[in-house]
Amino acid sequence: MLLAHRAMTTDLPRIAEAATRLAAAPDATRAEALSGYIDRVHDLIAHHHEGEDAYLWPTLRDLGGDENAIALLTAEHQELDKFLSEWHQVARRLSTDTSVAAELARITLEVHDRIVAHAGDEETELVGRLAPVLDNSVWKGFETHMRKTAPGWTLRFMPAWLLGVAEPGELSGVPALPVARLFRGWLQRKQRAALG
Repeated sequence: MLLAHRAMTTDLPRIAEAATRLAAAPDATRAEALSGYIDRVHDLIAHHHEGEDAYLWPTLRDLGGDENAIALLTAEHQELDKFLSEWHQVARRLSTDTSVAAELARITLEVHDRIVAHAGDEETELVGRLAPVLDNSVWKGFETHMRKTAPGWTLRFMPAWLLGVAEPGELSGVPALPVARLFRGWLQRKQRAALG
């Protein structure tokens, strides 16, 4: 959870910077790569939220988790999803229209600020009001749900994405660590093509 949040909040400013550079110096090849990269990051964020909404929050609710905390996090997802949808739509237009790069940079920073705020609330609630019903079996169930519902392409992307932001003492939090190491170079090449 912490690594996923860190990966999101690390990538979004880099995406905004790349879009700002594209606005100043349009480059169709870079625009297409950036659009494709955002497509992947958007889908990872959406899947993360869908997993929480479909599995984690209902499980915690069933276990007697604090209803106000769950309601807060659910409402934040609903609000954030509007911004994520707009961001994704603009990013898709970028692949054929580099004139939207400045708009993309602006929206990306808005999404970043909202994700930072939401991730902070989520982490606070998970170790606060929701902690009494959150144990290893819930985390294992959530991990299994996320793996089963993830699109196939995430097997290469997600572990390497998390490895890219993990500190040495956090490697146990990287799923499929050997796969992450195997595809780290592949992801770095994708990032260079998209982000510079």
